[in-house]
Amino acid sequence: MKNASPAELAALRVRAASIRGALPPLTRGDDGRLTPKSLQAVQEMAGRILRRERAVGASLVLVRQDSPDETICSGFARLSPRIPVTERTCFRTASVSKLVMSLVIMHLVEIGWLNLDEDISDALGYPVRSPHAPDVPVTLRMLLTHTSGIRDEGNYGTRGMEKGCTLGELLRDPQNWTTNRPGESFHYSNLGAGAAGVVAECTADTRFDYLLQNLIGIPLDVRASYNPGFIDPSEDLADGYSVRGILPPRLRYDAAKISAASDTSGPVRPQEDYLVTAGRLITDSPGMAALIRLLVSGGEVNGQRLLKKESIDEILALQDGRPGIAHAGRGLNAAFLPDVFPGFSAVGHQGVAYGMCAELFGDPARGCGVGVMTSGVRLVRCPPLMRAGFDLLALGFAALDT
Repeated sequence: MKNASPAELAALRVRAASIRGALPPLTRGDDGRLTPKSLQAVQEMAGRILRRERAVGASLVLVRQDSPDETICSGFARLSPRIPVTERTCFRTASVSKLVMSLVIMHLVEIGWLNLDEDISDALGYPVRSPHAPDVPVTLRMLLTHTSGIRDEGNYGTRGMEKGCTLGELLRDPQNWTTNRPGESFHYSNLGAGAAGVVAECTADTRFDYLLQNLIGIPLDVRASYNPGFIDPSEDLADGYSVRGILPPRLRYDAAKISAASDTSGPVRPQEDYLVTAGRLITDSPGMAALIRLLVSGGEVNGQRLLKKESIDEILALQDGRPGIAHAGRGLNAAFLPDVFPGFSAVGHQGVAYGMCAELFGDPARGCGVGVMTSGVRLVRCPPLMRAGFDLLALGFAALDT
């Protein structure tokens, strides 16, 4: 997700206000949940948004401090055979993966295995330098803020997608670097985000999935994985569909096929894992809710301290002026939507892949947040977000304000 410009933020602000204004007054019961009448109003508006975008299926997750999580499910996880979306449906969340990767990396920083400001060459075992600034070390902080100078516009989308390619090969190729000095300016990069995951795997000598399980999956008893082969049962995996105009949805992400082909027992191969952490996270509604709570509650979920508050604060802090960073405009894989919603600035990340759209945004000041996961929608842009995802976000935050 790219940073929003002032003009884009202004347009989003107007759009969010129109969605809020279309909702009737909402109320909550003594248990903190929306009353049946209010829940029905939210469901009806979500349905209108999803029908307009010809959504195949979706899950809207509402997280509120000191209240039970609420989930609104709609449509289908798979079309052949038709499997409805439930709270147990596991969606690929695309680039939301990057924000979750930052949570895992900060855990490794806490235990002393990683340092945000050390040269990543030491972990990777070979020199990593921009050909335009060979004197400037590339650090994890640069990778997590998209200021490393690594870019996707070279051969990442061609050679980088071929079997047998390694991260080292891509980083040695000058066409995969911008002309900017590392740390100088923001340039969104999936390759750079993937490289951060490789640094973590090389340091821990284990799959990133196991790092995620140890930090989040096991302590919170939720399903979250970068490999569909680890999701059990596999029947809960949602497919991904391309949705356009009046044509039928086209299958682009065959979850069952990809899960069956997944390697869950082979040796760790960090140098070949550079595609993983940039966009392959899969989770269900309880998993999304847990991730939101971890982000907005200062690292503590259900009475368990998973990360230090200082680590969460670092992820959510504007990184401009931090060691080696001139201008990022964001946190550690955390994007800001300042004042788009009334009374607070949302922070989080969007994900888009294979026709699917996902959102994870929260308000740390109030300890609340909204998660969106879909199995396919029309990908109409409402810069810098997708319209379907943003409208559901706006609806979710309006419902949380009651």
